[in-house]
Amino acid sequence: MDQLFSHLSTDFPNARFLRVEAEEQPEISEAYSVSAVPFFAFCKDGKTFDTLEGADPSSLANKVAKVAGSINPGESASPASLGMAAGASVLETVKELAKDNDSTKEKNQVQPGLSGPLKKRIQQLVDSNPVMLFMKGTPEEPKCGFSRKVVVVLNEERVKFGSFDVLSDSEVRGGLKKFSNWPTFPQLYCKGELLGGCDIAIAMHESGE
Repeated sequence: MDQLFSHLSTDFPNARFLRVEAEEQPEISEAYSVSAVPFFAFCKDGKTFDTLEGADPSSLANKVAKVAGSINPGESASPASLGMAAGASVLETVKELAKDNDSTKEKNQVQPGLSGPLKKRIQQLVDSNPVMLFMKGTPEEPKCGFSRKVVVVLNEERVKFGSFDVLSDSEVRGGLKKFSNWPTFPQLYCKGELLGGCDIAIAMHESGE
């Protein structure tokens, strides 16, 4: 897919092709609800038109063509900006698009407060185990690198924990963000209290807490 991505950047010189390491930029991954890679977001005029999850060369080419228009072989092309090596300017561009994407989703969705029944359900899930991990996927099959890292930490510490796949229930996933005012996943709880996410779990592990 990397080779195709590079070729498409040549075929469609009027489009900007940006690449970001999902695990290095959790706020961007969360804004686009990335649960697996590769993941492609197609943006135009500051708005996200479409997304594509997984390695599907045909769909990728078709979606790029829809957003970027016809091929202009006579024009010189700018190379695709690849990964972290592309520098801060690329990341800032993608972050701005991610912010716009989040804002658009919020405008298009009704954002009620946390309802009584949902709050009760989340509290029951949080209290269901002394240590509870809300993650993307399961401990056996994590769906994102951050969730995988927390599972590794807990296993290395031989901590018994329960888990809940937030990708399986959008209501719980959205409610949890409000429940503890924590916008990303995974979320690790101990005795009903939020400890934090991946970075905090790793920091506690490294410090021996």
